Amino acid sequence: MSCRLGQSSGFTSKRNKKKGDFMPSLTDAIAASKSPNLVPVSAAPAIIAAQPLPFPTNANMRCILPPFNADPDSVRQFSSASPQIRIWPQPQQKSSASTSTTATGAASTSSSSSSSSSTTLSAKVVTFTTSSLPAGTNYQTTVQMAKSFQLISMTVTSASEVRIYGTQQAQIFDASRPTGNPVPPEISTNIITCVTFQSALTWGWQNRIGANQNDPQSVSIYCSVFNTVPTSGAAVTITINFLPLES
Repeated sequence: MSCRLGQSSGFTSKRNKKKGDFMPSLTDAIAASKSPNLVPVSAAPAIIAAQPLPFPTNANMRCILPPFNADPDSVRQFSSASPQIRIWPQPQQKSSASTSTTATGAASTSSSSSSSSSTTLSAKVVTFTTSSLPAGTNYQTTVQMAKSFQLISMTVTSASEVRIYGTQQAQIFDASRPTGNPVPPEISTNIITCVTFQSALTWGWQNRIGANQNDPQSVSIYCSVFNTVPTSGAAVTITINFLPLES
């Protein structure tokens, strides 16, 4: 069968030659199309894949960084060069160095003995009663409490608004503020507290500290009481329970 194919192929080639239909080989065709300025090109060099960076061996790393923006500057965790640590929060650095402080001075002995004393704080109460409060009026007074104190509770006998100040100037300045309106912190100072009562009630505070801001400082504290019920003008009794911090 191989011989017949060869004979068949040869017969075909002769027949093509007689007809003027001879096809050159691929090598001859490529060589014929070359211009004098073209030279054969050698095979392209093989592409060498980039070697992965070694895993960092920084002892300060808490976890493996996620694969975002992976580049040599972000995946390397330098331990000696700058930057030292590229993770957040930074771990606390342990130091083996120790410091010592030496006190200098002459030592002295004494036969007298010293005793320590402790101070016991006790709550106090101050009570005052306003005059008749018609609608749209307020009652201003001064009570003697402490230079500085912590408010514990306050009780009123009827609906009203009670304001406590550290200076008389703050009391006068704040008198025009309508009842129920919040205190404007950007223009008001020395306003210790402002509580609006809808009825007879006891109000308790947590961490409300007050102090007299006069120069020199005194134990006077300034209180204003506003009528919040237009149909009533009865007097109001206010009881303030406080803890003196500075006598």
